[in-house]
Amino acid sequence: MTPPAAECVVLDIPQGLRLDLLGVIVEIGQIRIVADRAGLLGGLVASLTCGSGAAAAQNLEALAQMVRSRDEQLTSGS
Repeated sequence: MTPPAAECVVLDIPQGLRLDLLGVIVEIGQIRIVADRAGLLGGLVASLTCGSGAAAAQNLEALAQMVRSRDEQLTSGS
């Protein structure tokens, strides 16, 4: 199994974007979204877009455990 790439590019539009929305023109320059695998949310996004389903499931479970723990703290602190 090969190790995951150091950088997971989720979206890359180097030439930018031009939208004509019923006469309102929106121009956006270069767009680049990169998922940081070290962070919890970045790891989940990287797993979903650049990795395996098993890794995504593990990261999603870690996120769910964190949310449940926070909910328990809020409930017991009331």
